[in-house]
Amino acid sequence: MNQTVALTGFTVPLSYEAHAIAQQSPQLYLKALTVYAVELYLRCLGIEADPGQSDWRDPWMAKFIDVADLWVEPYGKLECCTVLPGAERLHVAADAWADRIGYLAVQFDPSLKSATLLGFTPTPSAELPLTELQPLDQFPLYLQRLSPENQRAVGSNRQIIRLRKWLTGIAETGWQTFEEVLGDSQRQMATVRSPEQFEIAVRQAKLIDVGMDLGEQSVVLSLAITLNPDTSMNVLVQTYPAPGSSYLPPNLKLTMLSETGDHLQEVCSRAQDSYIQLRHFRGEAGDSFDIQITIDHASISESFIL
Repeated sequence: MNQTVALTGFTVPLSYEAHAIAQQSPQLYLKALTVYAVELYLRCLGIEADPGQSDWRDPWMAKFIDVADLWVEPYGKLECCTVLPGAERLHVAADAWADRIGYLAVQFDPSLKSATLLGFTPTPSAELPLTELQPLDQFPLYLQRLSPENQRAVGSNRQIIRLRKWLTGIAETGWQTFEEVLGDSQRQMATVRSPEQFEIAVRQAKLIDVGMDLGEQSVVLSLAITLNPDTSMNVLVQTYPAPGSSYLPPNLKLTMLSETGDHLQEVCSRAQDSYIQLRHFRGEAGDSFDIQITIDHASISESFIL
């Protein structure tokens, strides 16, 4: 385990009482100790938690789902993630990837006499290095920003962008040619990858400011389009790091939504992704869709019509 991570954590002694509680459910022993440690930590912060609303405590549900959730008032479900002694990565079970306000990593010592809260992540990952956890001392601020009165929400630009105008050389405010936004240094890395390669007629891009709980981050949203003989259009949507950055922030989501808000497709960035893209798609004249960029609990969207 990385020593720096351990030193910035919060250690909870696992008393006889804690083990006695865990023994009430032998098959969930480690989960019980993990949730106990998180609940004690929250109590020290003066934050109210209600274990009674936890799905993992329900014997029937515990047979079918792999979770260790704890309801935190008034924010929602927090996942308490067990990290075994000596482990270097946080594993979040697929059953806990939705309906969570965040994920707290709890690592046990070999004797199970204590547990250390190492840090947290706002978004799930099948395998996240412990060194990439956000510091535990940032967790109270993170919760504060999730409260109803302080929830961070980056405004949504509802101007409808008419892609056919791009073919005539007219682009909406904020949109520029791909080369103008990324510059010569990065456009060398910028590629179009599609199972069905198509000739690009127009490629425009926009610098997007995405709010983050621990700072601000800019990324570049790019759309490449082609008009087909039957008046339908090919569209490829990509996201790149802002000029001066080599990689996208991890766990950034690029989502395509229908005009009714249904998720049509989505892709999420990993560590050291130099770009991400949605699957190339074809649409008819008049079709509309939204593209949403989300990181942590902040998002921004743009609306388009073909």
